[in-house]
Amino acid sequence: MNRAQLLLGKLAEESAEVTQIALKTQQFGFDEVCPDQCYTNAQRIHMELDDLFAIVEMLNDEYGFAYKKDRARIEAKKKRVWRYAEKSERLGMVRLHP
Repeated sequence: MNRAQLLLGKLAEESAEVTQIALKTQQFGFDEVCPDQCYTNAQRIHMELDDLFAIVEMLNDEYGFAYKKDRARIEAKKKRVWRYAEKSERLGMVRLHP
């Protein structure tokens, strides 16, 4: 395994850690603190995102990965998320409004 492959593996690993804490937060809420932790779930998500973006920076710096936020893509994604969430609500699968 070379250096680039190692960083790509770390990118996947950090993505999985973001996934794990996001799912725990979905179940227990942003403000919950696990008995063996000293951070809220929201703080833990922030830390995992920092770890993820550290790897992205390393890929950018070492391999010209050239990732930067694309505001247009981000805004388009936000619209898609809410459009599909509203469809889920119409199907009775999600409750977006009390």
